[in-house]
Formats: sequence, C-alpha cells, structure tokens
Amino acid sequence: MQLSVDELRGEIVGSRKDMLTPYGRRRITYADFTASGRTVAFIEKYLLSLGESYANSHTEDSYTGKTMTNYVHQAEARVKELLNATQEDYIIPVGTGSTGAIQKFCEILGLYVPPKIADYLKGPLTEYTREVPVVFIGPYEHHSNDLIWRESIAEVLTVDLDKDGGIDLVDLEIKLSLPKYRNRLKIGSFSAASNVSGVISPVYDIAKILHENHALACFDFAASGPYVSIDMNRDPESYFDAVYLSPHKFLGGPGACGLLVINKKLYDSAVSPTVAGGGTVDYVSAFGYVFTEDPESREKAGTPGIFQILKMALALELKAAIGIETIEAIEQAHIRHVIHRLQKNPNIEILGPDDPDRRVAILSFSVRYREGYLHHRLVARLLNDLFGIQARAGCGCAGPYGHRLLGIDRRTSEVFREFISNGVNSLKPGWVRVNFHYTMTTEQV
Repeated sequence: MQLSVDELRGEIVGSRKDMLTPYGRRRITYADFTASGRTVAFIEKYLLSLGESYANSHTEDSYTGKTMTNYVHQAEARVKELLNATQEDYIIPVGTGSTGAIQKFCEILGLYVPPKIADYLKGPLTEYTREVPVVFIGPYEHHSNDLIWRESIAEVLTVDLDKDGGIDLVDLEIKLSLPKYRNRLKIGSFSAASNVSGVISPVYDIAKILHENHALACFDFAASGPYVSIDMNRDPESYFDAVYLSPHKFLGGPGACGLLVINKKLYDSAVSPTVAGGGTVDYVSAFGYVFTEDPESREKAGTPGIFQILKMALALELKAAIGIETIEAIEQAHIRHVIHRLQKNPNIEILGPDDPDRRVAILSFSVRYREGYLHHRLVARLLNDLFGIQARAGCGCAGPYGHRLLGIDRRTSEVFREFISNGVNSLKPGWVRVNFHYTMTTEQV
C-alpha cells in the first residue's frame, strides 16, 4: 500500500491546533519530531477498535487472549520483515526507546553492574575488569549510547570526527587494530545519525570495518530511523549485530515501545534472563524452575506492553506505506532549501556539516548577537510566541558532541560544571534544534 503525504497531513492529530501566545493566537508548526513523533488519527482509531478484544497475552485458551497473542506475534514478525531481520535475529521490545534498548543489550552481554553492587564490589570489580570488553562509540553520540557504556564494566573509546564533521573511519580502524584489544571482545556502537546536526553515519561501511576487525556492529537509529532505510542483513560483510530503535519518534509512534534487535549468536541461553518473572519460564515449583528456551519470551517478563508493541509495528508500517524514497526526496528538498536560505544570514550559525547530502533534515543553530549569542532558550521561546514554531533548546542530550561543536575546552567545561552544580542552570551551553519533517508543506518550511 502506498500512502500520499497530502492524504496523511490531515490525519496528524494537532495539525490544525492553535495556541494563545503573548502576541495573539498562532497556528502550531511542529518542528520537534527529533524528540518525539505525533499521533495519527487512523492509527489511534484502529488501536481503539482492537481494544474490544483486549486481554493479556500468554494464553490461547480464550478468544481475547488468543487474539491479542496473535496480534503481538504478527506485529513482531512484521517489524522483523521491515528491518530485514531474519530467523537468526531476536526482537526484544523494551520500555524506553533506544535508551532501554541499549541498557537491555548491555545487560544481555553481561556488561552492566547495578551501581550499588559496583560500589560494594569496587575492589574486586577493579581486579576482574582488567581485560574487559572494549566499546567503540562515535563522536556525536546521544547520552544513551555513551553513558550506559561508561557506567558498564567495559572500556570505552571515542572515535574522532573527520575534517568534514563525520566519523573518522581511519581513526576507527587504527583504534580497532590496537594490539592491546586483540584478544578482547570488541563492540562498535554508533549513532546512525546525529540527533543534533543530522549528519549521517556510513553505517554499512562502519559495519564492514568492524567485522573485518572482529568487532560487533551495533547502531542506534533513534534519530534517523523514521527517515532512512534500515537493513540489518544487507550482505555478509556489512550486516548489523544489533539495532536500537525509538519508534515513539516515528510519525504515528507516540506511546510505542522501544526496540532492540540482536543476532542470536549474542544471546546466551545458558544464563538466566535479565529479568525473571511471569512468561519467562516453562515450569516453576517450590523445588526449582526452568526458564523457557525462546529468548524472545525469556526477555519479555510479565505482561508485555501489548498496545505499545502494536503501535511500534504500525508506526514502522506507516513509514513503509509512505515509502522511503518519498521521505528522503522530500526531506532532502527541505534541508537544501533551509540551509541555502540560512547561510545567507551572517547572524545564524548552523552547527555541524552544512552539506545537505550528508544529513537528515535535522538542524541545530545559534543566533549571533553583538559580541556573543542570544540565549538558546530565549530563541526557542521567541519562535514559539511569535510564530508558533515548536523547537527545542538545550544540548540535545549530546554533551560531548556539544563541546566539539561549540569549541568548549576542558577548563571552560569545568567552569560551566561549577556553575551548574551551584544551581545556575541558565549558563548551560546549548543551541536551538528544529527538523523539517516530510509532512511539512513548503510554506511551513
């Protein structure tokens, strides 16, 4: 099924919403899809109709239980198909977008230690972690694909930016081939695109380099997933070992679960699931218990988020119905037009690479004023009050990348940290971020 963008615009909940500002009523122009998508009326109506047959899954002995169980299985199978995952891949829904997916992956690999236990075992843990796995991350990671690994027992290395503002593939190869990592588990975990500058990572080239150096290839598609093709098994060299996804950022996706998809070779069924509970076992008695062999069931303890899973599948299905070629063509036209216009204004500073061919339609900027810049939150507020534009101010949960973009050295960073520790949050560095969604009209752009 192919769905036209013109047909779709009228189905977006809130597309005709006005709001009252200090300057009168303004029509909302939503430019914050990078943070979260918007609901779609026909998806909401469809889910409401499914509610007539709602029940907990995990049974086939009643009409409602069997119906919901089948819906969940069909949804997960369709998601696998849309990502070109195979029977060699496991799909694991999680509660909190890519953050939950990365955390779950870290737990499955045995790299996560709860903070209290880590503190209690500080001495022994240090001794144990001398030859731990090493995780290679990119220079523009969201905090989720940075802090989770830093909080794990793994060693974390950041790959540098190249001269064009992308991931330096030469630096990646050099770091992967360091002799001290030869006999250690190597994990590459990279954002498929920056949620700040929109710069796209060459994920298939990165995956090939990682596999050539005996490393896992894992990618965070939180920022770019709604707008680019995701092919987990493109070829034997550039396949993905794991993908993290935030379906709530897709059009139609708010309320959807997060998603982890991993290759089955990474799952060790000889150990207990990351969470033990209902649905993870085949048999329990006072004398013992037996976990189920199916990893997709083992990692779905308790009542699953049934509607969350269904909405995830529907959001990905909607993306497929629109067509990736259509999405990419519209967004490329949008970002080309925007960059061309903004580059003419000397007071607007676009952050990151300005080549529209190397980015999705996400754009962050600062506004120069006299010898400095307008405060990013003031700019976002003015966009809201004067024009109804829903933008987002801050660091985009990408602090280390922000340091690179804004040229903040360690000494200056410590000054900022001191102010913020004392409650002066207004001095936290940042920018304004907008994105130019494929459902926007030319006039809105």
